[in-house]
Amino acid sequence: MEISQAISAEDVDLAPVFGQLDGDTRSRVLGELRRAEATLAALRDELGLEGEALTLEQYPSGQAEVATALKGAEGKLTFEAGLRPRNFFSESPWQPGHPPRSMITDAWDVDGYVRVMVRRLVGTHKYTIQETPQEIEEQRFGSPVEAAAALAAVVERLAELARSRQPTVEAWAPPEPA
Repeated sequence: MEISQAISAEDVDLAPVFGQLDGDTRSRVLGELRRAEATLAALRDELGLEGEALTLEQYPSGQAEVATALKGAEGKLTFEAGLRPRNFFSESPWQPGHPPRSMITDAWDVDGYVRVMVRRLVGTHKYTIQETPQEIEEQRFGSPVEAAAALAAVVERLAELARSRQPTVEAWAPPEPA
């Protein structure tokens, strides 16, 4: 079963993503994550988007991440950002029935995206496909505080992008290929 916990929760357990943190480091990481959460909550409310501002997600596979996926345009437009341990996407996928894998918490990857679902002609048929009109390139960080601060910066950039256009499919859909 997937476990989702708001970053604003008093008892949020950061260990699945960051490993064991000393008191000062935990406080600094939480401060950066809550700054990102406040930016996302304000964006959600301002643009009428749906979704949790920022959550810590734990999956049956053992994978864990801090993520957001605010949705607009009836779920067809998504503003996403994430912070994951470096082995979140490993080369050998986890399979149900196997023990959960451990997250390696010595480096973290941070990125962001704007995704939009559009109808496109593929061959002779129209299909709904996902396009990524904006991507905030993934970066790797060697300290939990740097990673959390980077997520806050990615969220600020994502908020700038979100405010740059109307939250509609038409405003975000890339032009049809010629």
